[in-house]
Amino acid sequence: MAKQKEATLKVEKGSVREMSAEDRAKEVAKLQEEVDARNREMETKLYIVEGGFETGEKLLKFVTEEAQWKFTEAIGVVEMTKEIEDATANAKGGKQLFLRVLPLEALWFFINKVEGVGLEKAKYYATNLLKPIGDALARVKADRDAINELMMRQGSLEVGADFEAEVSTQK
Repeated sequence: MAKQKEATLKVEKGSVREMSAEDRAKEVAKLQEEVDARNREMETKLYIVEGGFETGEKLLKFVTEEAQWKFTEAIGVVEMTKEIEDATANAKGGKQLFLRVLPLEALWFFINKVEGVGLEKAKYYATNLLKPIGDALARVKADRDAINELMMRQGSLEVGADFEAEVSTQK
């Protein structure tokens, strides 16, 4: 039997129905500015990749020796290698490894193509590649979720919908 989950979302400044069209338009514009600012920030934001220099070296080895590519994906491998080389150089001496969103997503793409055999290779792959990149991408997802929440609020205000309406989802 499917479970039903209910959630109620509320607008911070009273009901949307109580807002004038002018106030809603101002709030929509304010939210759009915030969405744009957060999107710009994400383009340049550096996300921590656990493991520092050692992880950088392992990621670099993967990209330069094992990443499987086809056709124009070669450009992604070349650009990703440059980013990882720079990040790894900056992580020398016990510093943290930081990467931008694009190389993280590209790494995830190429890591997901890997096929292997045996427990030792699986442990290496999971510990040194999947986990550090997956954890960093979880932080990226949290930032994207925050932006999506703002966009949802903006869209609701644009059409005059009320956040106080109950939302039912089936699970």
